Amino acid sequence: MHIPLHQIWQSNLLEEYGSDKHVWQALDELFEIWPHITAWAAIILCAVYAMATGGGQYAVEAIIVAIAHLAIRALSNLLYRRRAPGDSICRWIRIFSACALTSGLGWGLTLALLLVHAPIDSRYLILTVAAVIMQSANSRAHMAPRPLIIQTALLLTCICVASIINGDWILLPATLLFFVFQIGHMRNLIRLRLRQLRAEIGQEQALAQLELSNTELLNANETLRQYALTDGLTGLPNRRAFDMHFAARHKEHQQHAAPLSLILFDIDHFKHFNDSFGHQAGDACLASVGETLRALPLSQDRMIARYGGEEFVMVLPKTDEASAVEMAEILRRAIASLRLKGAQANTGITVSLGVVTLAPRDQAREGELIDRADQALYLAKQKGRNRIEIFRDCADRKALDMQHP
Repeated sequence: MHIPLHQIWQSNLLEEYGSDKHVWQALDELFEIWPHITAWAAIILCAVYAMATGGGQYAVEAIIVAIAHLAIRALSNLLYRRRAPGDSICRWIRIFSACALTSGLGWGLTLALLLVHAPIDSRYLILTVAAVIMQSANSRAHMAPRPLIIQTALLLTCICVASIINGDWILLPATLLFFVFQIGHMRNLIRLRLRQLRAEIGQEQALAQLELSNTELLNANETLRQYALTDGLTGLPNRRAFDMHFAARHKEHQQHAAPLSLILFDIDHFKHFNDSFGHQAGDACLASVGETLRALPLSQDRMIARYGGEEFVMVLPKTDEASAVEMAEILRRAIASLRLKGAQANTGITVSLGVVTLAPRDQAREGELIDRADQALYLAKQKGRNRIEIFRDCADRKALDMQHP
């Protein structure tokens, strides 16, 4: 991967190549205080050694500058760690760039002060520390090329000025070569970092695409499941959905000893309606009934389903007989108020309803409960339709049994 030199100079924390997450990760490392503490300790050691060997004319001043620089970096690190959530990333990039310039001047001025009129032995130590500091900074330059290039240039400039004062002209070409070498080293590190960033971003994009595909697949499966459990004509849950829901509510009744009610109802004289207006009108009638029933406000555990043909069923868990009859009356009035469109506009439709309630302590199989609701519905039709009948356990049951030989 070729990285032109001008791109290295223009880059600032490589934010143009990565996401905000990668930039924050870089800033976390760049604001660390420990490299500066290590460099500060090495500079203090140089100052003490220079004074011990008869040099160190400006050692005290160098120590003061080193302490001031360390205090600035410690304060910036503290502020960064306590930044507010959602803080601007651009703001902290600018702050780090200012800190990098401060470090270049701080380290450079400190070392330059120590170099002025220092003995030869002290100069070797000071220049070694300077090289180590620059190498440490440049090893992190792949995260912030421009600020750290400027930092290195400032440090080298200060050392060159001190060397000229001492008459060490040979350091000028050596410094230039060292700087060029560091730029090449930065370039290699940036190349590796860019490969890593692109690999990470590619992996994140692939994972995001996979997650999106999984979500779309789950949504598609849910849609198919809803289609499989929905009656296409009325938009209500179909017989299969009712069977599943009723089985679950019946199990809850057995476990928690709560009442369970069922309402079975169908449209009165629907065969005559079909014969008079045609099957398309019959389908339109069923669709209108479905729309009316879907508009009723129901709790999540209640269900109205198309049981078959013109017959519908409603499951009412935790509902006693009186409340079930009230609900049945709401259903009867809702259908009775329905106004059809087309040629049958003046034709009203009604429903007959059978209600059955399983008391909290009573036991009955699902099929038995449906059969009892069907018997109550049959009685409602016998008594004139457009009415509600309740299945009773005593004399009413015997009467119904006699009517169903």
